Amino acid sequence: MISIRLVQPSEYDEAARFIRRIFPEAAVQIGDWDTVLLAENEERPLGFAHIVDDGNRLILQGIGVDESVRGQGVGTMLMEHTLELFEDTDRPIYLKVKVMNPAIDLYSRHGFFLKKFGITIVLVKKPNN
Repeated sequence: MISIRLVQPSEYDEAARFIRRIFPEAAVQIGDWDTVLLAENEERPLGFAHIVDDGNRLILQGIGVDESVRGQGVGTMLMEHTLELFEDTDRPIYLKVKVMNPAIDLYSRHGFFLKKFGITIVLVKKPNN
């Protein structure tokens, strides 16, 4: 059974190692005010969501799922839990993605839309007010 939980600050180093395993090229830094969710099955990490709060907006820094369980709903579970955590926010949620990222469909289904900032393409979810 898959469960989603908040990562505690004492677990940030372990979470960063897991994130790097999924995205080896990522420069992972988890700050004191960040929120990290972990999807697990019997304490085995399957996926993560990393949210940065910069005061004016929320940035979905990354969401990733272990290759062995992709396509099984783990990403959807993480996205739903992330949006549930921040459902009362009056700030937009930003997510920078590559144009060919297959997860764009997942983000679109959850209310994100494409927005272009110069040459950078970002997905944005407006506040729920």
